[in-house]
Amino acid sequence: MWRSLLFVPVLNDRLVEGAARRGADAVVLDLEAAVPQERKEEARAGLAGIVAGLKSDRLDVAVRVNPLSAEGVEDIAAAFEAGADLIVLPQATTASARKAADLAGGAPVIPLIESPRGVIDALAIAEAAPSVVGLGLGVEDYATEMGAPPTPELLIPAAFQVIQAARAAGCAPLIVPDTIADYADLARFEAAALRARAMGASGGFAIHPGQIEVLNRVFVPSDDAFRAAQEIVALADQASEGGDAIAARNGQMIDAPIVARARAVLALRQRFADQSQQSRQRPDTVGRNSA
Repeated sequence: MWRSLLFVPVLNDRLVEGAARRGADAVVLDLEAAVPQERKEEARAGLAGIVAGLKSDRLDVAVRVNPLSAEGVEDIAAAFEAGADLIVLPQATTASARKAADLAGGAPVIPLIESPRGVIDALAIAEAAPSVVGLGLGVEDYATEMGAPPTPELLIPAAFQVIQAARAAGCAPLIVPDTIADYADLARFEAAALRARAMGASGGFAIHPGQIEVLNRVFVPSDDAFRAAQEIVALADQASEGGDAIAARNGQMIDAPIVARARAVLALRQRFADQSQQSRQRPDTVGRNSA
């Protein structure tokens, strides 16, 4: 489960060295957009040392490969030889997601949907292989293909379709429906993340370290939501002990779907509380300068 996945250019030593300290749930080493064509082979060759260094911090380490039609096959082989945990696949189609899953040998794959056709086929992409564990929406590429700016008006309908497809397939919707280019406007980014959460998203990708805190906060239940969930579960348990299937809280009915959502809130909050506790208990073994 990831709230935040931070893209990091493989060839930028300063950003790579600081990535482990940024607080993201996963680091996504980028072999695609951040690497000029003439340096693709150099970037692949450097993966092994980079992945090993990041994994010593016990992060989930992903690699965004190139499209399978443009060196992605070689990228996947290099990523897993280096010890990466999962693959992020750009320009995903049903066929490319299935092939990437085969090439990854069952390791987790997150397809990025970046075209109108991809949005229409989102459920088929999510169900292309059992190892597809999440879906992302490449908002800038999608907007370009649509011939429109990447505004909420354009992106929210597409985001909802992809989120719904991911949920239907049982994988993680990792989507923030707004431009990622304006990375300094964290208020706008947070508003988009809140919209995504309201639509069912479970996390999102970041291109700047400042976005990580927003994602980590938005995609964990707030204190108020946690307390409300505790109260709902307690009332439901009391009703059940008394032989009733339905309880009431503040004039609202509490039935099975509401209780299920409350239990999910408690489980999600506990999961990340456990992760935070484990992180605090780990020794700091990497003497790097923060970037």
